Amino acid sequence: MDKYAIIWHIKYMGEHHFEKRAERRNRLLGLLRSEDHWTTADLRTQLGVSQRTLMRELAALKEAGYPIDSDRGRGGGIRLDGRWGIERLNLSHYEVIELILSLAIVESLQSPLLTGNLKAIKQKLFQAFPQKQRSAVSNIRKRVMIGDNANKFLLSAYSPPPQEISERIVEAFLQQGLLEIDYQNEAMERRTRVIEAQFILLNWPIWYIIAWDHLRDSSRVFRIDRIKQAKLVEGSFTLRPKEDFTGIYRPFYQTI
Repeated sequence: MDKYAIIWHIKYMGEHHFEKRAERRNRLLGLLRSEDHWTTADLRTQLGVSQRTLMRELAALKEAGYPIDSDRGRGGGIRLDGRWGIERLNLSHYEVIELILSLAIVESLQSPLLTGNLKAIKQKLFQAFPQKQRSAVSNIRKRVMIGDNANKFLLSAYSPPPQEISERIVEAFLQQGLLEIDYQNEAMERRTRVIEAQFILLNWPIWYIIAWDHLRDSSRVFRIDRIKQAKLVEGSFTLRPKEDFTGIYRPFYQTI
């Protein structure tokens, strides 16, 4: 075997060993979460490893911060603290932003129940961003506004838009991309427009886009359940001053 083959073999074996160990460690975590406690004998049987290997894996998990306890004697065993939270989540940039915005919206509704930890959760998510990106997230929050609840008349004709349309609106809003919409007005007339989603407004449960309309070259409000089609088109926009939306933007609107 030449030296290159030996190097490849060593590299392959190292990567294979690492993957196998990571898989075993994840399985061990799953077992610990599945029951209140385990004996070392049961864990060894489930994993097919020696006592030495099991103790090494448990020590590695403790070192990584997992609160693993062990008790001696009858009724004891090894357990993962039941109060331990979820594993690390791999969320994309925009998934975290949407989660922060959603939590802020729920917080703004001032529900007396199930909202005690929202501020702390929101802050932890916000801190996950690098310092330079936090100002960008804060600016996005300032573009989300909360108004009054929708009245009964509006609710009687409201139905949530299709998920695909909602996703295109959010994408255009967050990325400041131009959005082409097929919009139906109160007179049931439909027209295609290209808009800039400068702000979004919630009059619970109805969402509106406060936009700059390229067709009219002026500010307009679009109710999202009247948008029949939506797609991103080439181009982007810069944020306009609130003065450009005089007559639409209300000082009493609460930003999140």
